[in-house]
Amino acid sequence: MSPYYDERSLIRQISQGDEKAFSEMHDRYRPVLYRFVFNILKSADLTNDSCQEIFIKIWEDRTRLHEVMSLKYYLLTVGKNHSLNVLKKVISEEKTLSAFISNYSEANNEVEEKMQSEEYLDFINSVLVTLTPQSRKIFQLCRQQGMSYDEAAIVMGISRNMIKKHMIRSMKIFKVAVEKDLGIAFSVFCAGAFLLKEL
Repeated sequence: MSPYYDERSLIRQISQGDEKAFSEMHDRYRPVLYRFVFNILKSADLTNDSCQEIFIKIWEDRTRLHEVMSLKYYLLTVGKNHSLNVLKKVISEEKTLSAFISNYSEANNEVEEKMQSEEYLDFINSVLVTLTPQSRKIFQLCRQQGMSYDEAAIVMGISRNMIKKHMIRSMKIFKVAVEKDLGIAFSVFCAGAFLLKEL
């Protein structure tokens, strides 16, 4: 039997910085946390990242664990709050990129602005070609043609939930591409695009 089998003992050991106790908590409760978070985010990639971030947060705040009565309840509470924040961020970034693409889908009259617009659109297209054919089609329907998830689901013949999963995955790829290839934060990229539109 594990020396950390009793939950109160497990909590106490973790709060004192015992890495073995923390590892046991991770192994014991991660499956439960994963299922709970996945039900909120509906994305395996986001769920894996979120679970890792949640456990890191708990380890960093381990000195507060002496106040916890139930590790499972505490994990699910932290997991819920973290997942909702992730979901809000994803939705916000998706709306930002959607508005950005809509603003730059039409050519500008000014030569300089037109060249800048084309550069942004070239970048968008370069990322689009890295998506799977289905994800690319869904992205184009939702973000370039302005369809709702429900409308895109009808066109594609799949569920609304599948449309959402594809969009979350595509947004993550766009975010990574912006920060890696352009070397700037995703929010800065989108803000810069809007500023160019106003010039």
